[in-house]
Amino acid sequence: MSANPDSHYSKSANMKLLLLVVCLIAAVTAAPGKDHYELARGGRVVGGDNAVPNEFPSMASMQRMILTTSVHICGGSIINARWVLTAAHCITESPDGARFAIWAGAHDITLAEPNRQVINVDQAFVHPDYLGGVNPSDVAVLRLVSELTFNQYVQPGVLPAQGDLAKPGPATLAGWGSTSTGILPSMPAILQKVDKPIIDFETCEQANGGPGNTPLGPTNVCTGPLTGGVSACSGDSGGPLFVIEGGVQTQVGIVSWGWMPCGSVGRPSVYVGVASYRSWIDSQID
Repeated sequence: MSANPDSHYSKSANMKLLLLVVCLIAAVTAAPGKDHYELARGGRVVGGDNAVPNEFPSMASMQRMILTTSVHICGGSIINARWVLTAAHCITESPDGARFAIWAGAHDITLAEPNRQVINVDQAFVHPDYLGGVNPSDVAVLRLVSELTFNQYVQPGVLPAQGDLAKPGPATLAGWGSTSTGILPSMPAILQKVDKPIIDFETCEQANGGPGNTPLGPTNVCTGPLTGGVSACSGDSGGPLFVIEGGVQTQVGIVSWGWMPCGSVGRPSVYVGVASYRSWIDSQID
């Protein structure tokens, strides 16, 4: 998971402050009920399977560099040779002056893989409407210091057009991280994948406490299943949610936040809807 947040979110006078406590291992101390959710950082999938090597060539690992080492903190997706898409809180909740790198073409992040490309991040751009913590505009783009080399392992992703909103139906989440449905994480090194249904906004809103009691916004995309056991989890932020049709992987969401424990019955995973921010993304990378 990513760095320690110290931010709180408040939707209304009737909503308690949301306490977000994150170290490299998640621990949630918020009371049960509508307050028991948190940002999902890194790239963590519950109920998934190992991805096939090179199955998601636009997938990237966002690494924070600490002295001579680095640690995976968030997922990301390749927009073009110089730009990567991720979640805003991956940037804002890291220590001041933190340095980042992107690993592209990775599969097992514990190995020195020959197909992996490592390029440092030159600058990060956070959406101006992002207010910190759990927020619908939890989106950022990363400019790399040099270009990625595209090959069968590293490719740019496909983004939906502005306003081409995701519809209920099947989707696929990819990321590295905890497969645990409890508080303590279980972190696989190999990229994971899981199929999840996109659910409509009204169902998501009701599952999160009802109108006026959730940090949801109309630009969010949500996935089930509400039967539990399949979920993004602590450490999944910035990773892509794909709709795959005709072999084309279109990224419709960016993992933002979810409920703890991961995979709880009746609790959806929440993403930034890429189609609502496509114009802003294009304006940054242009």
